[in-house]
Amino acid sequence: MAISTSATLPTPLNADVVAFCPESGLHHVLACGCYELDNTQQPARRHGRLALAFVDRAGRQLVETSAVEGIGVLDCSWLQTSRLLLSAATAACDTRIYQVHKGADGTATLAEEACATMPCADAGDACMALDWSADASRVAVTSTAGRVYLGELGQSSGGCSGLCGSASWRAHELE
Repeated sequence: MAISTSATLPTPLNADVVAFCPESGLHHVLACGCYELDNTQQPARRHGRLALAFVDRAGRQLVETSAVEGIGVLDCSWLQTSRLLLSAATAACDTRIYQVHKGADGTATLAEEACATMPCADAGDACMALDWSADASRVAVTSTAGRVYLGELGQSSGGCSGLCGSASWRAHELE
């Protein structure tokens, strides 16, 4: 089977993760986490962005609808709760959750501010990866320092009401 590119989205920084939305009617929406290492600062910092885009009806073009600029994003994952949420593992050594607003035209936009943040103490340079439990109530996050963090999502009728760390431990010494 031949693989070919049908659409591209130029990003101003290195794209590290892409995740398509699992929500019914929004399978054409994707999140893209980017970062770039800035060695001019000491210690070096990862600047970045988390963007939402959609594949147009013809399937030939990706169109960006919104982005949160600033912190490098190394991983992201969608949550389907009472509201559509997007989580990000960041270079600020935390996990952030953003509310996603669905448009009547089939697009989606990202809230500019996180509705919940879980700091990850002693994470090293960044949180690298995250994954949610099947019921979307707990998250596991890994860091460059080889630590694993567990967090629990609080729920309210308005979406997320908090992300609280419940445990952490040293998992490996690979970095």
